Parts: sequence; structure tokens; C-alpha cells
Amino acid sequence: MKVLVIGGSGLLGRKLRDILLEHTYDVNTTHYPDYPTEMEKNYHLDITMKKDVDDVIKKIKPDVIVHTAALTNVDECEKNKDVAENINALGTRNIAETAKKIDAKVMYVSTDYVFDGTKGLYKEEDQVHPLNYYGFTKLKGEEAVKTILDDWIIVRTSVIYGSNNNKNFARWILDNLQRQKRISIVNDQYVSPTLNTDLSEQIVALLNSDAQGVFHTAGGERINRYAFSQIVADVFQLDKTLINAINMKDMKWVAQRPEDSSLNIAKISRLKKPYKVKKAVSLLKEEIGRLT
Repeated sequence: MKVLVIGGSGLLGRKLRDILLEHTYDVNTTHYPDYPTEMEKNYHLDITMKKDVDDVIKKIKPDVIVHTAALTNVDECEKNKDVAENINALGTRNIAETAKKIDAKVMYVSTDYVFDGTKGLYKEEDQVHPLNYYGFTKLKGEEAVKTILDDWIIVRTSVIYGSNNNKNFARWILDNLQRQKRISIVNDQYVSPTLNTDLSEQIVALLNSDAQGVFHTAGGERINRYAFSQIVADVFQLDKTLINAINMKDMKWVAQRPEDSSLNIAKISRLKKPYKVKKAVSLLKEEIGRLT
């Protein structure tokens, strides 16, 4: 099976590429704006440019497109709504329209932020109601995929972290604690933190089973961000007294966040059981160790 990973230079896309190759898929990737050219089958692509999307996808002719590219900075989306709309909504529509022309399946990586956080442990069929523009644009991407395509998968995930990128929540915690820097983390926002390795394995399980529909592909545990940070500190044997617990109301966020956007992972667990937090963070430690 030929797979095209759009956003192959990102936190998820890079890890997914490696794991797909381990499973002997024929893997192609796209990057934007810049990425090392030594990667094979790696194409530059701006998903907001419809002609470019057409040209690249028709050249590769993939059986499956895994769309991981997005503007994920929640406050940035709130401040620059046009940019967020172009990347997360229009860009996804461009991909879906071209995929339909070549009869390719699309797997779209969405977010727990399509929910308003009043319930928690959301199931796939629960009512969506985003609180911020990031969630709104990702939901518009979901709607484009569902409307345009016959063969699609939407995977919603939560707080992705991993060893191959320093710009994620777990690595931010580690970076600060290793420098003996005090940090403040909210203890009243509940999520389902997801190691990119775990998420990639869930995606491969979906591809192997030729699944269709919406799946919540996230970490195997509902936890607040402060408690997650405590586990990170414990596993890496760092000083967790440097971590202050604060409330969401103390944060100077531009965009509103849901209080509990944790995801129910019962459906994906029938194909691949997600990792609990301690196991996932322990695997993160192993991966970082192999990089150093």
C-alpha cells in the first residue's frame, strides 16, 4: 500500500513515517516550509495552494493519504483566524477534493478540542461544540472530509508529545525541570496525553484493518496536566517540587480551553490498546535515551 503522509516534518508525521516504514508500507511525505532534503520521497507542499495539492498528490498517486498538517497553536489560531481557516479548513478541503479525483482514502488527524469540555471521556458519537477557533477550524476540516469523500477515517487525538520534537508539552516540562526552572501547570484541565509513537501505532492498526469512520486515538488515561507533569518528573527522576499547581483562570490564554476534553478510547482499543501514562512516558524516556 502506498501512503502519503502530509505534514511529514511534524511531531506526528515524522514518527508515523518511521513506523509505517517498519511495517513495510511504501511511504511518501510532504513538508512545509523547510525540511532536510536527504529524506527519500519527500515533497514540498503548501496545502493552502490548491494547484500544488493537485500536482503533488496526482504525481504520487497514493492509496491512502494521512493528513497530519495543521496550525495547532491554539492562541495563534485565535489571533490569526484567516491563517487558521486557510490551513486547517481550506487546506483539508483541498486535500479531500484531490483525493476524490484519484480515489484515495483519507485519514484526517483531528482534535479533542472539537468538544466543549463539559463532559469528558467523549465518545465518537458525542455532540461536538468547539470553544475556540482552533477547534472550529479542525471541525470544518472534519466536515469537509465527511462531505467530499466516501472512504475516510477521522482520528481525534489529544496533547501529542514525543522525543523527535522539542515543541511539545512533555518536552517543555523536561526542558524546564532539567534546567532547574520553576514552572506552573494547571490542575483543573483534563486531557488524554498521547505519545506520538502510540498514536502512530494506532493509525497503523486502523490502516491494517481498512477501517472507516471516526475513532478517538489518544492516550489510555484521563489525567489533568499537573498530574501528568508529576509522572513525567517521577519517570525522569527530576525535582517535581519545581512544579506549581495553578488553575485555568490564572492562565493568560487568548483562546478559551475546554475543562475536560479527555477521550473515550474503547473503540480503538479493539484494534490497538493505547498506553497508560506511565508506560508512555517510560517509552518516551527510552526514545530520548536512544537519541543522545
